[in-house]
Amino acid sequence: LRSRGYLASFTERNFGISATLIRENPAKYWNSIAKPFRRHFSKNVLVVGSASNGKTTLVRDLGRYYSCPVSLEYARYYQQRFNVRDDELTGKDYNYLLTGQYRQTSDLIDSDTNRGLVIADTNATVTEAYYDYYIGETSSSFHSLCGDTVKNEKWDLIIFVLPTGSYVDDGFRDMTMADADIRNAFTEHLKELVVKNHPQTQLTYIGGDYAENYAKAIQLIDGIYQEY
Repeated sequence: LRSRGYLASFTERNFGISATLIRENPAKYWNSIAKPFRRHFSKNVLVVGSASNGKTTLVRDLGRYYSCPVSLEYARYYQQRFNVRDDELTGKDYNYLLTGQYRQTSDLIDSDTNRGLVIADTNATVTEAYYDYYIGETSSSFHSLCGDTVKNEKWDLIIFVLPTGSYVDDGFRDMTMADADIRNAFTEHLKELVVKNHPQTQLTYIGGDYAENYAKAIQLIDGIYQEY
């Protein structure tokens, strides 16, 4: 403008925030991130493992510790809602479990309750493992949907809880899993699926008592999530 004879001046404005600061510590500057972009900065932690190993309690307690939203196992809600046990679920049910779990977790990541950290109990990979165990047949539609769902998931950390303690009957669980050999075989299959489906995600196995698992989980989450 000056070259064209106009008088130009500007006032430098300092907002005290920059893209670099946000990338370095998203949680600290969470309110400065436009809502449509917050999901890209959210740290998402997945807790997996076989049933009756303390995952749900661990996820709930971690949610209280970090004051963050948690996505619990959708299958338990589904089974209680429709009064169906593990061994009564059909292939169609597993499609609902797959989409229901993803939608529930995705909605939490996008919600106003998310302040930079979301912890989830179970995902598409775990649902796939149970499908393989109970249905035991290849379904192009289910496995295709599962593959697409896994691609859409974003995890910064996966905590794999190994079987510990006795298998508890909650009225919906299939008690054949109480057999140690079956439970361990399922766990090994789930390990293979997690490694195959999430090769780029940090994966850690924990298998102590509850207090040890809780302390270790906090240590792991602190390694990827800085609140302030």
